[in-house]
Amino acid sequence: MKALRTLRGPLAAAAMAAALTLAGCATADTAAVVNGQVVSESEAQQAAREINEAFKPQTPLDTPGAVSSLIAAPIINDVAQQVGKAESDSTARSAMPDLAEPAQATIDLVKANFALQKMSDAEKQMVVDGLKKAEITINPRYGSFDRDTGSFEAPSRNWIKLSDEG
Repeated sequence: MKALRTLRGPLAAAAMAAALTLAGCATADTAAVVNGQVVSESEAQQAAREINEAFKPQTPLDTPGAVSSLIAAPIINDVAQQVGKAESDSTARSAMPDLAEPAQATIDLVKANFALQKMSDAEKQMVVDGLKKAEITINPRYGSFDRDTGSFEAPSRNWIKLSDEG
């Protein structure tokens, strides 16, 4: 009986961790899912690290920012392709000469950023409309998506939501 009491705490903690992982998007490394495509936490972290290294922005890109950017990037790049303002992988790579082998996620972010800078307001609205139509699930630790406005919200400080029941 004492052994059962001793295990109860660790088992409850493990069950809670598993539930949080599943509630957060199904796997521990899933930051978001967009139209069935997984944005992993590790690729968002790597993209943020590489963007910061390559461009040294005044406000460094953090992982939640990289997650929202990686959610939007394929939609931006698709619209850019449709309107003739798409960028190539080689153009993105040439903008980061100090990175020997940037990750594809980093390349996609750079392409999206360059394309977005060239877009008209009407083309940017096409991006917002694409985001509103997309199936987007975000792990709450990385923020949320407001489908009505097509905008991303920063993660709340306490992203673990407790049930009202019980």
